[in-house]
Amino acid sequence: MSFSARTWTAGIIATALCLPGAAQIESSGLGDVSAWGVSYLDRSEEDFGRGLWTGSDIGYLLDLMEGIDVTSLSLPEKQLLSRALRAPSSAPDTAGSEDKAFQAARVEALLALGERRAAASLADQANVSLDGVNPDIILSDERLVEGEREVVCAQMNTSGEGRFWSELRAICALEASRDGVAELAIEIAGQQEGASPWFGNVGFAVLGEQEEKPAARYGSGIELALSDLAELEPDEDSISEARPDIAARIARNDERPLNLRLAAAGIAARADMLSPDTHRELYRAQVSEAGFEPSNDIEAAFAVLAKEPEPEMLEYDLPSRANGPVDLRSSREDWIGPVRPGDLDENVSEAGRDDEISLAEEQSLAVSQALRTVESHDEFAARARLFEAALEEIPADDDTAGSAFIFAAAAMETGNISLTDKWLDVTDPEALEEADRFRFALLEGYASVFGGERRDVEPDEFAGTLIEMGVEPAQEAAALTLFSVWAGLDMPVPASARAALARSDRGARRIDAGMLAAIEAAERNGATGEALLGILSQTNGAPGELSGADLSTLLWSLQRMDALRDAKALALEAAGLWRLAAQPAG
Repeated sequence: MSFSARTWTAGIIATALCLPGAAQIESSGLGDVSAWGVSYLDRSEEDFGRGLWTGSDIGYLLDLMEGIDVTSLSLPEKQLLSRALRAPSSAPDTAGSEDKAFQAARVEALLALGERRAAASLADQANVSLDGVNPDIILSDERLVEGEREVVCAQMNTSGEGRFWSELRAICALEASRDGVAELAIEIAGQQEGASPWFGNVGFAVLGEQEEKPAARYGSGIELALSDLAELEPDEDSISEARPDIAARIARNDERPLNLRLAAAGIAARADMLSPDTHRELYRAQVSEAGFEPSNDIEAAFAVLAKEPEPEMLEYDLPSRANGPVDLRSSREDWIGPVRPGDLDENVSEAGRDDEISLAEEQSLAVSQALRTVESHDEFAARARLFEAALEEIPADDDTAGSAFIFAAAAMETGNISLTDKWLDVTDPEALEEADRFRFALLEGYASVFGGERRDVEPDEFAGTLIEMGVEPAQEAAALTLFSVWAGLDMPVPASARAALARSDRGARRIDAGMLAAIEAAERNGATGEALLGILSQTNGAPGELSGADLSTLLWSLQRMDALRDAKALALEAAGLWRLAAQPAG
């Protein structure tokens, strides 16, 4: 179909679909305000000051932006970059011909970070035109995610060209049960660049022209809206390919099936887009269902956490007689006297004692197993948030001490240092084998960073333990990373640890000396945004691969920029405690 024919046909459909309301989504109405000075932060988020981008050469900022692969960043790095790109600032002193190019790079990065509303608003505010970036499309898509099909249909761009508007016109025709218009709209949508056969198959299935329906898709607001309109059933790909923000919306929707909400919750939680309370409630609801059988480690853990403790047998003080107290139960015909240890074979008695396990121990073993079966730091952090309440409730005692290390590491991930202390305090380091003493000292060392002063343990003491017992290459590397974190976060570094750093030769990745000097100079001169972009261009999703000296320098720079929370998050990422703590004790 030619361009003129498509335009003419689209006009017919637009006329048929015209509903009361605005012709398109209204813009932000902030055209008279500089795009640099607008804040896209939530109220709970802190900005970096009005000088975030001032004092920097905009061409150099653009080079730094283009050197960052957003997809390779870890969650803490993405959160730091997102906050910087959404923060307000005065314009750089050199802003001019490259201003729009930098704003376009901001928009693209925000889209890659999942900050779609901020990207749309910034594109509108900066009057940026990018291929595939249309503020009206982004905002309409967001509203479709929120279930506002009627609103979007009333306010859509009825004459817009391209795949999105063509597919939206088809959805709106289906929504209004205008079958003839819908059929023509579906055909036009199928002829757009990048069109997927899935859309046409679903559309014609809704019209009754196809018996079989494909599986649901949740990769965009359009896919979600059509999947819901057609009442499609999801499969594994539907969830695995879901956008995290859409997954969060599905998880919170109590009208959807529980198994779908749980699968979506896992995706949203890994992106830190779902509250741990909501996530926990979904699992508790699942466990309470009749006939529930766990199918993975998380479900098994929640099943055990839901168990009630065995009721304690009540003992009655009966009146004594000359021949002793009377047990009134013996008057029943079916009464069987108690079995005493002396009545059993010795082997049977011993076996019974060995197999007996307390509820607290059973719960700790189940939760620790769920925390160990992860494949990434982001996944471990999500599970740590999920089980934080359980770590508070499970008693820390001899029965549960075997899970102390993994629980302490998980508590540290949530920032709950008092909970970290609870699980470290149950351990007697003198009774541990060498490998476990090393792990205990390492956890103590990180807890001292994140929790400040800690009890009566001196850094010299566990630094000495780490140096003495860290004989394996992986152990030595872990100890040196801790010492580098201490230095970077302004903790006292004992002489033995300083000497170990000076002697270390790990073959770690080094930052180019010129780049490192530029980052430090930017931070000292108040060019915060420039320093942040420089840091993220070097951590690049793997801060733990950096040399100790370079890691220390980057953390120190972040701390001086009042980004201490971000520095600690990067330090945890570099530490890799989830790998170390996941090893079985002993």
